[in-house]
Amino acid sequence: MQSILSRDNQKIKDTAKLKNKKYRNQEQSFIIEGKKMLEEALKYPKNIIRIFVDQTKEQEYRELHEKYNSLEWYSVESRLIEYISDTETPQGIVAVISQPCCSWDELMQKASLLLLLDQVADPGNMGTIIRTAWAFDVDGILLTRDCVDPFSPKVVRATMGGIFNLPLIDNVTGPDLERLKAAGFNVLCSSLDAARSCYSLDFSGKNLVVIGSEARGVSSEIRMKCDTLFKIPTNPQVDSLNAAVACAIIINEAWQQKTGSSLSE
Repeated sequence: MQSILSRDNQKIKDTAKLKNKKYRNQEQSFIIEGKKMLEEALKYPKNIIRIFVDQTKEQEYRELHEKYNSLEWYSVESRLIEYISDTETPQGIVAVISQPCCSWDELMQKASLLLLLDQVADPGNMGTIIRTAWAFDVDGILLTRDCVDPFSPKVVRATMGGIFNLPLIDNVTGPDLERLKAAGFNVLCSSLDAARSCYSLDFSGKNLVVIGSEARGVSSEIRMKCDTLFKIPTNPQVDSLNAAVACAIIINEAWQQKTGSSLSE
């Protein structure tokens, strides 16, 4: 394991910049922190660019280092881990990961259930949705331009590893929905004023579920492209559900229909 002692080291400086969206987009990479996240990332070692370990915790990560010794590992002082980390109490390990690439054509050919998140701006909601989509076998997530960056440190932490396991495509627009519809996808849009219940939907075949932000719902541009509007039946005294909670209810219904499973089993 090589040692880095200076904050002026280019690899340290480049990693610290990845806390900024501009540099994440420019470098097409992002940072992860903690042992559990690293272990999930190591299932896809080709995506790992480099790993920094707090020199006081080298023993804790020795086994992983020996198993994956072909990767770039660096031993650094605690102050440098604190500098490149996004958390107040770093866990002693930070890694730089390449943003996974996803092909539109491959996604349209292989997917049967996709999510489109429209204007979802809260990092916690975004991360929870990605984690939940992974849990319920969603095939990919599409994001409109006004969504929070899915590779921001807060979102990545909230995904609990889901970020490595789901294809993501951002900057999705109305014409992209037309492309999906032409490929056979039925576009289902959650809407508070819809008459139809989510429990009456048929999730067989190819479906795209649209979830909007809590503040603004689904934009008119996206809504007008949708085939079916639906709602989640709730107590009428409750204005709306958290976006991540609503998403979980809907995709769990899809999962139960596709697998014949239920949460009680």
